[in-house]
Amino acid sequence: MLNLFLRTILLYLFLLLVLRLTGKRQVADLEPSDLIVTLVIADVGSNAISDPNIPLLYSVVPILGLYLTQQLIAKACLKSDRIRGFVCGTPQYLIKNGVLQEKTLRDTNYAVRDLIEHLREKDVFDPAEVTDAILETNGSLSVRLRPDGVPPTRADCSVPIPNELRPALLIRDGKLCEDGLKDADLSRQAFSNRLKKNGLMPKDLFYAQRGADGSIRVQTFARSGAKVSSLKKEG
Repeated sequence: MLNLFLRTILLYLFLLLVLRLTGKRQVADLEPSDLIVTLVIADVGSNAISDPNIPLLYSVVPILGLYLTQQLIAKACLKSDRIRGFVCGTPQYLIKNGVLQEKTLRDTNYAVRDLIEHLREKDVFDPAEVTDAILETNGSLSVRLRPDGVPPTRADCSVPIPNELRPALLIRDGKLCEDGLKDADLSRQAFSNRLKKNGLMPKDLFYAQRGADGSIRVQTFARSGAKVSSLKKEG
């Protein structure tokens, strides 16, 4: 049992490393070729986990082979649009210039009901509001609304555009985020001093984030009542 337990951990770590090296973070990011490789890698790995009589090397070598093949295909797709089109397919217009593309819908096995459902996911409840709808190679739907259906921007309304800062996470789960402090251009000492002015200490906080307006939103631990407050921008 101990041997099986250790094999499972080792294979899990190895599979995690290989899948991370592919650069994909979630299933929605996968092209068809990536999905095939992922499924086969998972199957090969599960065989070695479930059967202790199979040497680990019999799973490691095929998985490495699949990973290298996937990387070669990815490199070839970067070099050639023709290869990429063959392996990954090409984006397809399901709606073009406001007209539903009947042939494309039929070729992609996309029913009108499916199209309307995916439009609702984009907060579009009437296909008449859509100029173009494109089925991307990973299965997602990109939508361009008619000009009269696009909400006005600040520029359209001649409203001054504020100089917004990039939001930065400063404390997460009670721990200081060094990357967030760096993004916010704050040192540990400067951040602590700003908290002290408001009667707080970093160790008191469960969560803190610098917002786009320069203010810092903080929340104390539950043991302190999970109090939420906002520290205004200095200066």
